[in-house]
Amino acid sequence: MRPRKLWRRFRPLSKPKGIFHDQTIFEADTIYTEARKIIKDSLHESRNVKHFGRRTKRINEAVRRLTQRDIYQPEFLLARLILQTPSAACAQIDMDKNKGGYTDRRARLFELIDFNDTYVDTVLALPEQYLENFTHRLHHEMAVFCQQMHLPMFTDKQYDAIIHGLNREIALFRTAKKLGYVVRMTSRLQDAMGIDMVITDPNSKKSINVDCKTRSAYHFRLRDLLNQRRIDEERRLRCELMGFCLIQNGGGDKAVDTVLFRIATEDLGGIKDFDFINPHALSEQLYQAIEHHGSFIV
Repeated sequence: MRPRKLWRRFRPLSKPKGIFHDQTIFEADTIYTEARKIIKDSLHESRNVKHFGRRTKRINEAVRRLTQRDIYQPEFLLARLILQTPSAACAQIDMDKNKGGYTDRRARLFELIDFNDTYVDTVLALPEQYLENFTHRLHHEMAVFCQQMHLPMFTDKQYDAIIHGLNREIALFRTAKKLGYVVRMTSRLQDAMGIDMVITDPNSKKSINVDCKTRSAYHFRLRDLLNQRRIDEERRLRCELMGFCLIQNGGGDKAVDTVLFRIATEDLGGIKDFDFINPHALSEQLYQAIEHHGSFIV
């Protein structure tokens, strides 16, 4: 009697596991595929550095090496941003858990500032065709990397909160430039002091240091200033009405005039692909802010 043939279910060959191994790896060459290659190479270069007890140290070394290369092509910036994600996520978790002071707060703050700065630099360097849906695609790339490295990732709520403010800041930067203003992002130190960018009117040569705020952040900042008796109720109401407010950051000789600038789509209109759809309201608010508080900044 001949043995019976048994049907065997076909199982595809298992795919090799590695960083960014998912369906997106099969797409045509894009800055995302280039960024993944840069990340892979950077981690490979960092593999032999001594005293690597944890993955985070290896990743931080890769970030340091990429930063030292000082390359501002979008794929390199994107690679750096993705590599910075686990440290920034850990910093955000610590900041959320410890609302008061704690030992590493300043270091954690700078980790978040570095991440935010790289995000802004990346978006500003992107070719126009990548701007649409960039925040969604970036979230995917970051999540895949963190999952592969078994390291923390931002929660959806944390990620949305971070990009909500940064996307409005970028929209202000891009639209102000298109309106003819001279705009520059600030240094890491100025950023820590609450200055996001400096905007200059090329005609009057007057400039303002700008601290961008969403509607709620602007409102609560004014409330804090009132409670600290740095402004009175009349001035608070006037600032709420105008959408900008002059304050001083720092103290003594290091005090810097800074304009809190509210970026609320309810007042300034919608934002699409990091630009204001109709820049008229923003143009008027910028003009008024520089007219009232502009100075000749060296």
